[in-house]
Amino acid sequence: MILAMAISVAGTSGFGQDRCPSLAANTSGLSESKGIVGDFTITDTQGNVLNLYETLDQGKTVFIDLFFVNCGYCQMYAPIIEQVYQNSGAGQGDILMWGISPDDNNAAIDAYKTQYGISNPCAGTQGNGPAAVNIIIAGQPFLGYPTYCVICPDKNMYFDVCYPPQVNCFNQYFDACAQTVLIAGYSADVTAVCEGGTVTFTDESVGNVVSWQWTFEGGDPAASADQNPVVTYTAPGAYDVELTVSNGSNTNTLLMEDYITVNTLPVVTLGPFEDVCIYEPPFELTGGMPEGGEYSGPGVNGNWFYPENAGIGTHTITYLYTDANDCENIAESTIFVDLCEGIATIKESYISLFPNPAAGFLNIKTGSNGIMEVCIYNAQGSLVYRQENTFNEDKSTFRVNLAGIGNGIYIVEVKSDHAVTRGKISVLR
Repeated sequence: MILAMAISVAGTSGFGQDRCPSLAANTSGLSESKGIVGDFTITDTQGNVLNLYETLDQGKTVFIDLFFVNCGYCQMYAPIIEQVYQNSGAGQGDILMWGISPDDNNAAIDAYKTQYGISNPCAGTQGNGPAAVNIIIAGQPFLGYPTYCVICPDKNMYFDVCYPPQVNCFNQYFDACAQTVLIAGYSADVTAVCEGGTVTFTDESVGNVVSWQWTFEGGDPAASADQNPVVTYTAPGAYDVELTVSNGSNTNTLLMEDYITVNTLPVVTLGPFEDVCIYEPPFELTGGMPEGGEYSGPGVNGNWFYPENAGIGTHTITYLYTDANDCENIAESTIFVDLCEGIATIKESYISLFPNPAAGFLNIKTGSNGIMEVCIYNAQGSLVYRQENTFNEDKSTFRVNLAGIGNGIYIVEVKSDHAVTRGKISVLR
């Protein structure tokens, strides 16, 4: 009975195409209009806040059903519109559907939805429905209810389409809207770099993009029109990145604040090295600050320096330190490797090694009675002999049995009570 009464009223009111009349209706004729629609916000009967422009900026198409609950033609076509809603993803895809009533409260709308099998979000007088309707129909040939509108992501609206409605009629408008999607998007290969580091940006925009305009705070270059630019950052700090894309008629912008972090390089120092003799055994390198870095250069292996491997001359030693941010810096110093010919000791003159060359035994004589340890290293720096606290009668001479030590050049290291001395011997049998 309600449906019959509504149809009767619409049919005798002077409104075309069997619509339920509105006091604000424009009877200038039925036409399909297209234009930029104003922004509005509604709250559906479930309390969800829906803003038009925010939704469009996400690349969504919004299908609007203007209705009121006592409209007979709204009731008649409700199953068709529900089928369109289901076919277009039921609000889970890129097409959303909002029903808007200028006259009904939430309770009336929910009862209407239950009675006619409507599942899309709807808003009425308690959800800013009247104001939203006025924005949608402003300047349009509004003929009454229901009226169906398709609003594209570029904010253009197809007004009063597909009336009376058919399930597949709206697809052409949905397809047209899909061509207008324009969403700026991008990523970076890294978002934290060290001073002087580079970042490669990759465009991930959606839509028919024909131009890109990047702005890089703190970057070099500071701006770019490349699709996938490479940017260098030289000063520590946190920097914004902005991308504006265009499809030739519209633009969309994405700004990410403090997107790129540039970390400070660590301060690294390396102290000077003393000169060494080529026959000295390997020793661990020190002096690099902060501690925990790595040494490299001629004669360096595992942070140890091998004089014989480095060879005679001046060599540059590099100290590399990497901090907790994976930022690294280096410092350099030189070390001189001397030939040190003869049997001269490195630090003291009171030690003598004889005979030299040696065959079965080697005698070590010092100017004190305190020989504590004797070590012998081969040319590769490997320890081949070690003895502690064994003396001859005068306690200043120590005899080494060279059995098991093959022919070659060796470094003898003697630790006494007050010094460490080294010398070179030849073993020749």
